[in-house]
Amino acid sequence: MANFYCKHCGVKHSSVMSLTNGACSRSPTKRHELYEGSEKSQYTCKHCGVKHSTLMSLLNGACSRSPTKRHEPTL
Repeated sequence: MANFYCKHCGVKHSSVMSLTNGACSRSPTKRHELYEGSEKSQYTCKHCGVKHSTLMSLLNGACSRSPTKRHEPTL
């Protein structure tokens, strides 16, 4: 069964509809937006290269090299 993740906070849902119907405090639109990458055993920040085992843990960290000051995952 596929899981769908928010690209801003990393929250996981079982359907795109349930994901996009939810509110996200980190999104500029205030709604969860779909992360279009695949599920991985490790997620890597595209700015600094740090790795985390979950998308949520990566997105919750601060990144000194990112223009948004947050880690952003590679697809």
